[in-house]
Formats: sequence, C-alpha cells, structure tokens
Amino acid sequence: MKEFALLRGGRAIIVATGIEQATIEADVVSPPGSTLELDVGGPLGLKVRSCRRLPEVEPARYRIEGRWVSLSRAQREALGIQLPKP
Repeated sequence: MKEFALLRGGRAIIVATGIEQATIEADVVSPPGSTLELDVGGPLGLKVRSCRRLPEVEPARYRIEGRWVSLSRAQREALGIQLPKP
C-alpha cells in the first residue's frame, strides 16, 4: 500500500487500484461527486463514487471509492498500475 499527500491537506493510502478505478483510505472526508486530488508527482484526481467512515477507528478514517481522472502514464507508473498486454 502506498501513501500519498492530499492537495487540500491530509494523507491517503491506496488500498486497491486498477486502470480506471481505485479505493483509498483517507483522513479527510470527500462527498460523492467531488474530486479528491492526490499528489503523485503532480495533481491526480479521483472522482468520488462513495465515501464511508471506517467503524471503530480513531482518529476517523474514510474509505473512498472512485475513478481516476486524467491518469497520465507517469502517474500510472508511480502508482504501480500496469496495462494488460494485448
């Protein structure tokens, strides 16, 4: 699991990721429909589909699911995402 800074403050851990979608745990809330921006050698947006507070975790942590917005090749490599071979 990789940890990244959020541009509006806070930290996020990438729990699962694919070519188009990701699940992260963050210490800030982000409502569905918003774009959460991670610092991955430049800003990388995650369009939020769902955001749920993790139960019985202090301080509060949130599991956020969404899709990547404008994922560049360099950012994909930094995240360790590999494209399927044709």
